[in-house]
Amino acid sequence: MRLSAGMRRLADTRAEKVAFTRLFRNPHVTVREILRTAAARTAEAAAGRHVLIIEDSSEINYEAKASRKRGLGRVGNGKDVGLFVHPALAVDAVDGSVLGLAAATIWRREGRKQDNYQALPIEAKESYKWIATAEAACRALTDTPLVTVIGDREADIYEVFARLPDARTHVLIRAVRDRALGEQGRLFSEIARTPEVGRIAFDLQARPGRSARTVSLAVRLAAVTLRQPRLGADPRDPRELPLNIVEVREIDPPSPKDAVVWRLLTTHTVNTFADAIAVVDLYRKRWIIEQLFRTLKSQAIDLEESLLADGDALERLAATALIAATRVMQLVHGRGAVGHTVKAARLFGSTEVTVLERLIDNLEGKTERQKNPHPSHSLAWAAWCIARLGGWNGYAKERPPGPITFCNGLRRFHAIADGFALAKPN
Repeated sequence: MRLSAGMRRLADTRAEKVAFTRLFRNPHVTVREILRTAAARTAEAAAGRHVLIIEDSSEINYEAKASRKRGLGRVGNGKDVGLFVHPALAVDAVDGSVLGLAAATIWRREGRKQDNYQALPIEAKESYKWIATAEAACRALTDTPLVTVIGDREADIYEVFARLPDARTHVLIRAVRDRALGEQGRLFSEIARTPEVGRIAFDLQARPGRSARTVSLAVRLAAVTLRQPRLGADPRDPRELPLNIVEVREIDPPSPKDAVVWRLLTTHTVNTFADAIAVVDLYRKRWIIEQLFRTLKSQAIDLEESLLADGDALERLAATALIAATRVMQLVHGRGAVGHTVKAARLFGSTEVTVLERLIDNLEGKTERQKNPHPSHSLAWAAWCIARLGGWNGYAKERPPGPITFCNGLRRFHAIADGFALAKPN
């Protein structure tokens, strides 16, 4: 799959540009079918594993090209034109490897919220995406024995806790609402007065406005019973829900406003300090989807630079770009030791693996430091080749290749693989 969503870079010739434009404008090429095909491949990689379904939303803003767009809705500020994507990314719970895209919801926001929005059933709200997308992902992963759906604070919705869990599905959501409890009291004060069970430390990822740093945190845990909110209460849902909560609170933060405070609600069993650490470790893998969005929009694929004009075509392009960005993330996370146990065939077809073999023979130098150090035919072995094609020099002491390098490498690789396929005799 070519990896630039901007049509000028997606196509090498005018003929290719016309072909790609026709593809995304074709009403028979549906978002549903694009995502179904991706999910089927993800299901193969996810078979037999404990899989994290990590969800989040991001807006695709086309305001800079608004005069050349039609059929779009309004994005977060209520003025700019664009659309939204809400992927469900499948990640291995044990090693953190990216398994693929399990589902996604793509939509255009039309109109304003109704005055009685809060009283509407969840199915009539935009927030239903958290349930519908997770359910679609779980349906796709037919041979996955254990699933944990992970969401940030926007997913703190009573119906998510009430409807998603089943015999194989757990939820893990960062709480934002100080909910009423079954007997009495509130969620946040209940966990705050619980004694510490231990302390942990880890490296916090950098993000806009926050530098990376090592944080030390106090850990608390408790079993709680959430009371159903009165406003918008659906009689189909239980009046009370038993859940577990893990709180981690930073000790000596740089400032009160920068303090890390995570209150994690989950259906997983949390009886011990070790259980709490396991829950925090699962939640920390949520940052992978933030990397996905950066790759999708700003680091490499440049989805917001597309010259397509029609809203339907842009939705199809967004679905395709999500798959491409997921593939890049698979290479990023598979470039090291994690990729040693994953076959290159997870991402590449048999002919492409043959091309990788020949390319690696040419890319390797004469010294040991210039050799591909990874197990043959592993994902890490393939990632080394793609990174080299993207401009990375291959030395272990250098900074590891990132999304932009892998995007550039994949563009070169696909051009080479296409040429190999054309030259190969039938």
